[in-house]
Amino acid sequence: MASAPATIIIPNVPDPSKAGPPLFVGQKCQYHPSFSSAAADVVLCASDGVMYRMHSYTLRTASGFFRTMFTLPQHSPQKDRKGLQPRDVSISTYVSSDVLTLFLMLISGLPINAPLHEWGHLSPFISFPNRVLHLAEDWDAPGPLSYLRLGLRNPELAKQYPLKLFSIASHFGWEYERNWAAQHCLMIDLSQDSDLEVQDTMESMSSKDLLCLLKLRHRRREEFEALLNDPDRFSVGNAEEVFCPQCHETLVDNGTWRVLKEAMIMELERRPLGDTIVGYDVDGIGGESSAGGLLTWPEADACFNAICKKKGCGSLTYDECTTLKQIQGCIDNLTWDL
Repeated sequence: MASAPATIIIPNVPDPSKAGPPLFVGQKCQYHPSFSSAAADVVLCASDGVMYRMHSYTLRTASGFFRTMFTLPQHSPQKDRKGLQPRDVSISTYVSSDVLTLFLMLISGLPINAPLHEWGHLSPFISFPNRVLHLAEDWDAPGPLSYLRLGLRNPELAKQYPLKLFSIASHFGWEYERNWAAQHCLMIDLSQDSDLEVQDTMESMSSKDLLCLLKLRHRRREEFEALLNDPDRFSVGNAEEVFCPQCHETLVDNGTWRVLKEAMIMELERRPLGDTIVGYDVDGIGGESSAGGLLTWPEADACFNAICKKKGCGSLTYDECTTLKQIQGCIDNLTWDL
């Protein structure tokens, strides 16, 4: 008769919200089909009862946490009636099976048939891979961290969760991913109180990281306003006194241009990327909800249809094509980096 394996309980991770449902007494345990080899010498048990047979060599090699654990002196279990030591070590964790499965697949070289932005389809508890990332951090597993870091550069992930991506990259000090995520965050209206996911992510971020993000948005707004007010770039609208370019007799009323400028500045403050102004994506980002851009605005319609008041002239005050190209140039020249 084989004796029961020795049991080790891993302390809970720092944030209890990362753990899944608790394992209740009497709850039935079962082995995960991908981790049920009898040749393995370690049994990991998830908080919801799923068990995983793993080779201790794999755990030691991939995780500094387990490498330290297996080098510490262990309590010697009692011998069974034949004088044999239990071969297996059973380790209970406070990690739910949806997270633990992905982590073990990563360190075991098993394929995960879903990109990171579709991990939410694998489990309702994983809408974003931060739980797996934090487990890899807690267990000192650089392999999964490097894999997930590369995966965070997925454009679909950045489109769906730019603020979470920025928060994660900031936490781990990944500068390239952090800057890249910050650029995608320019699509978000941070003042939209109805978006609870955005507000929750902002509240979880450090004030230093949030301030960096807000400074980038503020710089783009200030730069855009300065460019729109440049008399060399927009000579007709910004000059103090300018005459009709056709008759050269009537002073231009630039009130419609001032109204359009104000509308563009407010729109860039709301969505600092600028795609909703030019009407398409900016440097490959955004564009999905910006068809038409400012040409669909009443302010633009009033500006580009403004005419000279002199009887018999009636020429258009502003060249629409030239003005739009200049506006596009303004947005293209705005700051991108934190």
